[in-house]
Amino acid sequence: MARSPVLVPEGIKRIIASGRYSEAADSLRSLVEREPSVAILTALADVSLQLGDLAEAKENALKAVDADCRNHAARVLLARVRTALDECDAAMADFRDALKLAPRMAPTAGDGPIAVPAHQALHNLEQLIYLEQVDNLAPGTLLPAPPSLREVARRKLNQMLEGAGEIPTIPLGGQYGRLMADPPLVRHDEAPASLCLIPRDWSDVVQAFAGEGKGIACVDHLLTPEALAQLQRFCLRSTVWRRPYPPGYIGANPESGFFSPLLLRIAAELRQAMPELLGEHHLSYWWSFVCQHQRPGTDIHADQSDISLNFWITPDSANLQPGSGGLDVWDVAAPADWTFYDYNFGGRDIHAFLEKEGARQTTYAYAENRALVFRGSIFHQTAATRFADGFENRRRNVTMLFRRTRS
Repeated sequence: MARSPVLVPEGIKRIIASGRYSEAADSLRSLVEREPSVAILTALADVSLQLGDLAEAKENALKAVDADCRNHAARVLLARVRTALDECDAAMADFRDALKLAPRMAPTAGDGPIAVPAHQALHNLEQLIYLEQVDNLAPGTLLPAPPSLREVARRKLNQMLEGAGEIPTIPLGGQYGRLMADPPLVRHDEAPASLCLIPRDWSDVVQAFAGEGKGIACVDHLLTPEALAQLQRFCLRSTVWRRPYPPGYIGANPESGFFSPLLLRIAAELRQAMPELLGEHHLSYWWSFVCQHQRPGTDIHADQSDISLNFWITPDSANLQPGSGGLDVWDVAAPADWTFYDYNFGGRDIHAFLEKEGARQTTYAYAENRALVFRGSIFHQTAATRFADGFENRRRNVTMLFRRTRS
């Protein structure tokens, strides 16, 4: 198939942003007949995935990759569709291929410095030092800078972040600085644990979700010790944390390398464990966030999902305020006519809406290996956190989004 440069029209982008996926799919199908460009095919595949039409999503994702096998977005979308279809081996292969095509950070000019937020630079600095230590590498192997310079950089970055309202962006140049800005991509691969979820009576979780909690259930001791330890190693040893957020946390998603057979197996076991709740759903997206020690996490928002899973993996010993640091949840969902922007970035309007609805807030305390299963449309935010210093002590959570699948 010949490549076409035709992009998704702005009008259709606005329809997608508003959540009117059926309308967007109809418009995109008409465009595909005339201009089957990679961008149009990928958009149609993505919308079909949101609608739960996995057959159509796969058909168009395959066409997009066939049109341009080096298109990063198309390859990632195909991997996500194959994940939804439980084609795990093929999905992993596509994710790995997509990662080779992922764009790297660009310097401001030529070989000049790379501009990054201070909290991302600090995270990368600490992770490279951690990897040298855990792998018994000589200091400077991954980060060629003397210990004194590393300590000065760490101290200055912490000073920039302490009490800062808006996190500053800093230019990082030279061999040392560029590694801090854009570290080498490393993924810690292991064969997944044979059993990921601790056996339990999952009907209690389903009943709690459907009962007075109005679409939320709390699950302690979610993962087996083997699966939890493996996921902790993956997060600590993989340099996949590539998306900084202004409040001071950093994200990892499938596009940046946050994928593994373990993650896909956890999702599969959850669907098998709760067929009444998740049996007719597919895994549509997932990510992880790592917080700066004293910086805020996610602001109030809702998820683009039917059912969400959020669980925490940092050891309890890192939490300096037991009973806090978890998730604030409200018992009211976003209105059906709100757009993605409305329920993700409309903090002031969201609070006004919740007050008008008389919404009740419940705070779920942080606990290692604790999970919350909830309707994605209900509002939630990261609770106030205070974790100990040190790279291993950062608050880390994993989120998985499940969408209903069309029969």
